[in-house]
Amino acid sequence: MSEIEFTIHCPVCSMTIINRSLLFSFQGIDHYFCSSQCLGRFKDRPHLFVGDPQRGLSPKQKKQTVFKKRKIRFSKALDAELTAAITESLQSLMGIEALVFEGQDLYVTYDLLQVSLENIENIIEQVAISLRDGLVDKIKRGVIHYSEECELDNLAHLTRDGGCH
Repeated sequence: MSEIEFTIHCPVCSMTIINRSLLFSFQGIDHYFCSSQCLGRFKDRPHLFVGDPQRGLSPKQKKQTVFKKRKIRFSKALDAELTAAITESLQSLMGIEALVFEGQDLYVTYDLLQVSLENIENIIEQVAISLRDGLVDKIKRGVIHYSEECELDNLAHLTRDGGCH
């Protein structure tokens, strides 16, 4: 009798190095994750990552990516030490594709299925508290957060033909 070999992978980012303590059971199936970030993304909208027999494959199972490029403007240009700290922290997130600092602007490209602008901002705020505190910026960011949440909700509603609900 031969043993069947298989590889467990994170359903959010597809990494094969998983943390067995990060387990979540969904529809009777145990899913393991590489990080608490991926576990949180899955818990928020599991249908982005697992399909449904009646409606077909999920966006992630179809290998879909939803790239976003955003500009984050700081109140002043960052020094080299702070730039390095923010870069290191953001690169630890799953789904970050590119980071470019230009003066007081940070251009970040990311996969919305894996990370949101809100996640990115939370990391930046942890590294550099109170860099951005303007009311207009908060309103703009709130609109972007809301639009990303709506887009994820639409993607999570699987349809048989792959269109929107």
